[in-house]
Amino acid sequence: MNQQVNPFHYLWITCIGCILFIPCLGSVHLFDWDEINFAESAREMLVTQNYSQVQINYQAFWEKPPLFIWMQVLSMKIFGVNEFAARFPNVVFGILTLCLIYRIGRTIFKGHIAHWWVLGYIGAITPHFYFKTGLIDPVFNFFIFLSIYEFYKVLLLNSSAYNPNRHFLLAGLYTGIAILCKGPVALLVGLLVLFSMVFAKRMTWFFSLNNLIIFILTTGLVTSIWFIPESLRNGPYFIVEFIQYQLELFSQDVAGHQQPIYYHPLVLLIGCFPISIIAMAGWKQNEFYTYQENLFRTTMQCLFWVVLILFSIVKTKIIHYSSLCWLPLTFMGAYAMESINHGIFRFRWYYKLSLILLGTFIAAALIIFPVLMIYYKPWFLSQLDNAFTRANFAAPVSWHLSDIIPGVILMLGIVLLIINLWKGKPIITFGCLLLGNVLVISMASIMLVPKIEQHTQGAAIGFFQSHSKDNCYIFHTGYKSYAPYFYAQIQPLKSTDGLYKVNQSYFAQKNANSFLQLSEQERAELDDLQKEWLIHGKTDRPAFFIAKTNDREGLDTCSTLKELWDRNGFVVYKRK
Repeated sequence: MNQQVNPFHYLWITCIGCILFIPCLGSVHLFDWDEINFAESAREMLVTQNYSQVQINYQAFWEKPPLFIWMQVLSMKIFGVNEFAARFPNVVFGILTLCLIYRIGRTIFKGHIAHWWVLGYIGAITPHFYFKTGLIDPVFNFFIFLSIYEFYKVLLLNSSAYNPNRHFLLAGLYTGIAILCKGPVALLVGLLVLFSMVFAKRMTWFFSLNNLIIFILTTGLVTSIWFIPESLRNGPYFIVEFIQYQLELFSQDVAGHQQPIYYHPLVLLIGCFPISIIAMAGWKQNEFYTYQENLFRTTMQCLFWVVLILFSIVKTKIIHYSSLCWLPLTFMGAYAMESINHGIFRFRWYYKLSLILLGTFIAAALIIFPVLMIYYKPWFLSQLDNAFTRANFAAPVSWHLSDIIPGVILMLGIVLLIINLWKGKPIITFGCLLLGNVLVISMASIMLVPKIEQHTQGAAIGFFQSHSKDNCYIFHTGYKSYAPYFYAQIQPLKSTDGLYKVNQSYFAQKNANSFLQLSEQERAELDDLQKEWLIHGKTDRPAFFIAKTNDREGLDTCSTLKELWDRNGFVVYKRK
């Protein structure tokens, strides 16, 4: 407890983070939707020099605030507009996160929890992998976690002589920054965790109404830095649309992301292997740790359950919505491993069996899939019911027998796991398994992910890139995508462009000044109008259309269009 933190340890963690997260960071195309969405907004800021408004296709985009996109803009100014630059901010926050959890583990706990926590985080599949993406969540989670940590400090130092205002002010600052990253869910999570901590401590009110007001006011002041100028500049439309969209995420199935209520527990179980199962062994409190140490454990459990329950209730479910659970879950894994090391907890047979079975399942999948793609591809394709998915995996991507190496390494790790558990050496087992998993994740990122990307979107992105320097219209229909904008490097329409005139004519008809002022139905009407004009109107430049092969949206019946190619699930037409 209160162990001294050697500054050189941060240097080691930084070096490890650079080694794990930077290699091949830009070797794979950004994935549709979210990765390309945020990177495209950053690119459009650079093109237009309008850094105050988030845009997609040079129209206002109200789904996300701008802070993370500003980070990507800065990165693109340094590294250029590319995949590496779009993902680099998460490398920085990956290293910061590892340093933060090491510092917390070192200053609060005795023993080696800090080391186990860092190793558990980089040894879990999705927590490690997301630091190599261009998604908002690693940055969002970092600031929310800092806010919850300030709540813990207040609870720890709670006394009549202690003034917690500074901690609530800092918590509000971090929450406000998180809102500027992703939205008001940050405030909701913070408040729910705060009140759940009261409940967990048997209704011990460790803060006052004044503290709560300071927290909320500080959060509001930070977010107003951007929300108020944006509202004054463009009217209330953005705020209205933004709030409405956030409510839809909670109450509706947005964009086909509705999943069963057990979706996030399953995602955490498999995605955070092996730490997810190890954490179960340390869920109970024990007297080996002091009040200060167990209080932090209680705080982490509050954070875990609030996030898991909240996003299990929410209608829209995506893997990274429960990513804030990764920090408390990996902590509980570290807590469990250190407790087992001191003989306080036993790693019972059902945890051992679960670890072996889940590890074997993942290793087998990593081995079997490349083998199927090499030797049994026709049979594999015949088992796929969805025509689009079948066409994706029919793509001529070169799979090699060496691609089974990550799966083989994991399978060997499972064999060593069984041997060491049989010999009664759980700590050696955990260390070897986590270090092995770090290697497996790194190798899979380099060897397997690029091939999966080529199957799922390679043909479409190749088409967009081939026209990145052409003065043409590219219209995607029948499916949602941000790839055309980023990879075709689409530029803003000029007042002399035919499509610009089509848009302005529709705005005038609807008494609107911009796309932002149109209703959802009117936006769909404008989209159909653009498509109709590009197919049948008097166009002023070449027009290309791309759709899924199993949903051509009537393009195949248009006499004005010529099919150029049909490849890997996508079909491209050109206006004659």
